[in-house]
Amino acid sequence: MQLSRRDFSKALATLGATGFLLRYKTEIVNAFETAKSNGVNLFWLQGQSDTACTVSLLQASDPDLYDAVEELKVGINFHPTIMPSFGDEAISVLENTEPDILVLEGSIPTGDMEYACTFGERNGKEVTLVEWLDELIPRTKVAIVGFGSCATYGGIPSGRDFDGKSPTNAVGLYQFLKDRKPSVPVVLIPGCPGHPDWLMVTLASVLLGIVPELDDHWRPKAFFSNLIHDNCARRGFYDEGWFAESFMESDMRYNKCLFKLGCRGPMTLSACSETKWNGGINVCMNAGAPCIGCMHPGFPDETSPFFKAQSRLEIDLTKTVFTTLTGAVLVGAGAYIVTHAVRESKIEKERRKEK
Repeated sequence: MQLSRRDFSKALATLGATGFLLRYKTEIVNAFETAKSNGVNLFWLQGQSDTACTVSLLQASDPDLYDAVEELKVGINFHPTIMPSFGDEAISVLENTEPDILVLEGSIPTGDMEYACTFGERNGKEVTLVEWLDELIPRTKVAIVGFGSCATYGGIPSGRDFDGKSPTNAVGLYQFLKDRKPSVPVVLIPGCPGHPDWLMVTLASVLLGIVPELDDHWRPKAFFSNLIHDNCARRGFYDEGWFAESFMESDMRYNKCLFKLGCRGPMTLSACSETKWNGGINVCMNAGAPCIGCMHPGFPDETSPFFKAQSRLEIDLTKTVFTTLTGAVLVGAGAYIVTHAVRESKIEKERRKEK
């Protein structure tokens, strides 16, 4: 079966990442194999990172998807972690090959700290990541993809120190590219680490010539339209007012919401609750850990301090309801949220009358 662009977009919107991957894994494998046979060049650069996003991708659990990654890996022209060549031979790839898809993992040190990330030399001088990006971005033909919170919005390296600034002036592609205005689409997939399924779908999409619908932060709306809170397995506990008061009560068997332990699910847009991790087995909240908002554009500063409750909960449920629901969000869940929003609206009106 040949998956058309229209079918691709419709299926992704209807099934979500998990359902899409399960149903169309053969087509995704074929997309990567076609890219390989057509000589598509994919460059994977690493900035300030711990390589967790690479590990996340290579840990994709579905066998067919793992095979797809293997096929993709063979076709990657440059990846510091997994490529067999090194030294001048590796650097010559960057200098002499035109990238079709450019993937960045890790943040970008800038300004007087630009030298904090370098690879390769020219005339005895180290070449910085900024220099490589300025050289490769205009040469990229199809798309630029940022994978992980560091590559997208700066992540941990961009966190402010006691002087109120990042030690390395670290930024993500969202800030870095605003002045450079690349001629190809830019897709950002935040997360610490990024979710492998979402990257697989995004790469398959751009390889098929389909640019995902993006939000104002250049994220695919299919994965970043709903608050983690909306579809959390603990959402019912929140509505009932059952809150864990300490981490001794964070296990799921206590039937408690983690809001008072600092959960950032109510402020973070992501499909974590639907897609889950480790092959769809688990997610932070189900494992007893409150969300730290790693997919939020302001992570880590705007979601810190971790494990401290927000002073008040600000959730625009009405906006959430009328946002296109994706993937594993069932009709029943949508109806529940609508009902809850109406009920909350009535309660708020009553409170105003009392005042």
